[in-house]
Amino acid sequence: MPRMGVLIVDDESPARDRLRRMLADIEAVEVIGEAESGTQAVEMIEREKPDLVLLDIQMPGLDGFEVIEALADPP
Repeated sequence: MPRMGVLIVDDESPARDRLRRMLADIEAVEVIGEAESGTQAVEMIEREKPDLVLLDIQMPGLDGFEVIEALADPP
């Protein structure tokens, strides 16, 4: 069975750690990366093409909604 690729995006390391631990026991899930900023998230989403993004809304720089907008508006 193919695994679901998940990208974790949060500016707080403890939150990313907690999500990673919560997902570790789910066999169908593979955490393919972590981003700590909205800008990094956009780059990783475009490069890695995750199946699911766990995206924090309140982050400095680009917030979660701005990440979505950036992905919806191609350059």
